[in-house]
Amino acid sequence: MSIFNKIFNKSNPTKEQETEKKQYLFGWEVNFDDSKHCQSFIETQITTEKSAKNAYCYIEMIFNENNFLEEAIKRDEDGNEELLSFDLDRIPYKDLRINEIYNFIEDKNGLNYIGGKIPQDFKIPVNKCPGSFQYLGLISHNSLGFEWLPFDINLISPIYMDMDKVWLDYSSSKEPQIINLDEINSLTTAYDDLVADSFVAYCKKPFSTVLSSEIEYGFGATGIPNWIQFSDIPRCPKSGKTMRFLCQLQSDIVNTAETNVVNKDEWYKSYFEKMDFWGGGDLYVFFEPETKTACYMIQNT
Repeated sequence: MSIFNKIFNKSNPTKEQETEKKQYLFGWEVNFDDSKHCQSFIETQITTEKSAKNAYCYIEMIFNENNFLEEAIKRDEDGNEELLSFDLDRIPYKDLRINEIYNFIEDKNGLNYIGGKIPQDFKIPVNKCPGSFQYLGLISHNSLGFEWLPFDINLISPIYMDMDKVWLDYSSSKEPQIINLDEINSLTTAYDDLVADSFVAYCKKPFSTVLSSEIEYGFGATGIPNWIQFSDIPRCPKSGKTMRFLCQLQSDIVNTAETNVVNKDEWYKSYFEKMDFWGGGDLYVFFEPETKTACYMIQNT
């Protein structure tokens, strides 16, 4: 049904209007085509109408009585609308899991935490990165919003390296292995003061998760990624499935507890005083529960 027909049929809805289905996507960074990215974007960003409308920009998908996409409308917080085009004539409606937002709230009794010491029974995978991997905290599968996890996830990543994506196999949850090891071992870094035995450890910040209809810009959230740049949703290298969003962490959320990095250049000193993702960026973590595979990436402005 066209916009024109909708305007002039508001008072007397037709049977067609009554059978329409709608879906809402948080964000707008997608082209409606038959690409895997489009499929993954819809799966990852689909949410409730309320959560979508609390976003800076969202997409309303309208399906006709035959369950095919008829209109896709991009809307922003200022009320501007744009009718989006799509390459396929018949994009079908799919009954997908609705992603809900859970904000991270500092809580001394929380089951999860950012930073902290590496658990004694957990091993960082062997690698050749200067400064190795940093221990970033723990996500508990007993925490609200994380019940889909098969076990607790210890978060690790070489956040001071010039990384694109870090793929980890958590088949052994306490001894994850680097899937793209050759790529990781060949990474460069902008921090010249990092050497083989450099280390950075962070203070521990316990937190709980709280269901919400909007992302609060505290120190982290789960449910829906809030992309700084273009949406970059990974597919599992083992199964090819769209990976499920695990969490998004912001920079400067915890202070450094201990480090042996001595910065000769004052310009870089602040990046080692707090947990920092590429100069004030955000860390995005995805996880595939069936293959127990994780993907880490960073975006910043």
